[in-house]
Amino acid sequence: METIANAEEPFLASSRQQPLRQLNRIAKRPPVDIEFQDLTYSVPDSNCKGGWRQLLKSVNGTFRSGELTAIMGPSGAGKSTLLNILAGYVTTGVKGSIKINKRPREMKLFNKLSSYIMQEDLVQPRLSVRESMVIAAKLKLSSTISIKEKMAVIDEVINLLGLEKCLDTRTEYLSGGQRRRLTVALELVNNPPVIFLDEPTTGLDNVAIKQCIELLEKITRLDRTVICTIHQPPASLFQNFDQVYVMANGYCVYNGSPNQLVQFMSGADFICPPTSTPADYIIELVQSNPDNINILQTHIQNGKCNMKERKTTTKNFVNDTFELYEIYQDTTQAGSTQQDIIFQTSFWTQFNILLCRMLLQMRRNRSMLNIQFFHHLISGLLIGGIFLGTGNDASQSMSVFKYCISVNVFFMYTYVMAPVLLFPLEVKLLKREYFNRWYSLKAYYMALSIASLPLLIVNVLMFAFIVYVLVDLPWEPDRFAWFCALGLALSMCSQGLGYAIGASFDILNGSVVAPHILALLLALAVYGMGYRAGIEPLMKVLISTSYLRFGLVGFSATLFNDRKPMECFEMYCHYRRPELVLMDMGMTDTKPSNQFVIIMGFMFFFRLLSYLLLKYTMTSELRNTIAHYATKIVRQKEP
Repeated sequence: METIANAEEPFLASSRQQPLRQLNRIAKRPPVDIEFQDLTYSVPDSNCKGGWRQLLKSVNGTFRSGELTAIMGPSGAGKSTLLNILAGYVTTGVKGSIKINKRPREMKLFNKLSSYIMQEDLVQPRLSVRESMVIAAKLKLSSTISIKEKMAVIDEVINLLGLEKCLDTRTEYLSGGQRRRLTVALELVNNPPVIFLDEPTTGLDNVAIKQCIELLEKITRLDRTVICTIHQPPASLFQNFDQVYVMANGYCVYNGSPNQLVQFMSGADFICPPTSTPADYIIELVQSNPDNINILQTHIQNGKCNMKERKTTTKNFVNDTFELYEIYQDTTQAGSTQQDIIFQTSFWTQFNILLCRMLLQMRRNRSMLNIQFFHHLISGLLIGGIFLGTGNDASQSMSVFKYCISVNVFFMYTYVMAPVLLFPLEVKLLKREYFNRWYSLKAYYMALSIASLPLLIVNVLMFAFIVYVLVDLPWEPDRFAWFCALGLALSMCSQGLGYAIGASFDILNGSVVAPHILALLLALAVYGMGYRAGIEPLMKVLISTSYLRFGLVGFSATLFNDRKPMECFEMYCHYRRPELVLMDMGMTDTKPSNQFVIIMGFMFFFRLLSYLLLKYTMTSELRNTIAHYATKIVRQKEP
């Protein structure tokens, strides 16, 4: 609690206004100005005329380096839309021009020059501030930079943002203000000249808001272009912005310095009352009467005019532009790959760093480890207790078959539902890091798949041993090995399906969708048991789409194939010969190895599917493109 309390102390400005010498030396970046002209953006909307709704309506503006710009306006004004477009988060459906230092924006270069800090303070859990910063530096700074130099950069950023007193505090114990500063610090590690922030003051108290705005001012003074959206800033902080860009209904209704806003509104015959602040008054104007929007946007020419006090500058756009491209000229040389252009580190470096991070987080997540351990232990004892000692009793052969179904269901639900409930939270964190080009999605997904294996293997083998021993099944090494192998295959296959669902839906929707899918797969798995070879051809095809069917057949073949007659403690036991069970269930001549191969095929399919769905989720541009063209096709077919 002491650490959290210390974070609310005012910044020591005198010690933190020094330029980032180490960072500027290691990661040289040019000043960047962003200019946009006649920017229009439309989205499909069946309620609007023509089927499209304009969110931005030919807005214009220039955001310069060394200045803190606030995009303001009421809800639905288009603030976040404009920020998303300028950051490159959305490009489909956008018309107009966006220029970087007087040149057309090239996204591959611009992605390396900018960072987008989204509204939620999403930081990796179960890591200290120091560990988070070190991992960010390793991922975002080139591998050619030494560890000593990276640590010097981290120290500079930490000092600038006032995080020294919470370096060893885990991120889940940080206060709101500290978390907000940490999200900025993580993106500042690679010295981006452009920083976008979506509602950085949301959820903060007045003291934390003041600290946040002062922090952004400090970053701006380091020749950074800082652009943020903000609904209504406190009156005491409105003058802290170098430029405000006020929006309403997709139009720009003011563009300029805060201290020029009253004069601008007076020129449009709107006199700001002495009881209102200029920011509150202009938002009240555009909300009270739509005609006021047209008047104000006409006076400011939809952002083409800039009511900003000009500062004397010697900046040379041409030189800055050349410098911007010279920084990346090595990426266009022969032998450079797409990976080199987009990311600072190689695939294997990213994989190793992410794998170590995931294993560390998993080891520290004691509650999750305990829950999974006791879940497997208690479930194993319960299932083993239900079918206790039935494994070699001929009169209980059907009970053993039901036991195979129970084990199948356990592996299915355990390893599907865990990702469905947990992975959507990870996807939110992934979205921020992936969009800001920390690492490739392939490296992340490979690390995720590998990191989950040790715990999965240990828990599955423990469960398999318990249920196998308690049921008194034949203690033969080959038979037990196949039993464990099928359990592992089913677990990994189910986990892949869980990742696919978790990547596509949030927790609420996923928890509804997953049981429906699993119920269908389970119904197909047990359909026709007892029909022998009398299953309809169509149903055979449908059954083959359920990996659980192959798991059930595999377990049954493992326990009943090539086995001596079982003991009979009654006058007559119809299934004393185990092969009769397989015959009646239509599983004659089945082998565990064949079922194992098919389940592994399903596992690779689900893993690939989950990767593609994750890529679709991460790439908002792909989603927007599909929706954009789908709407166009539908509109063209309409009479």
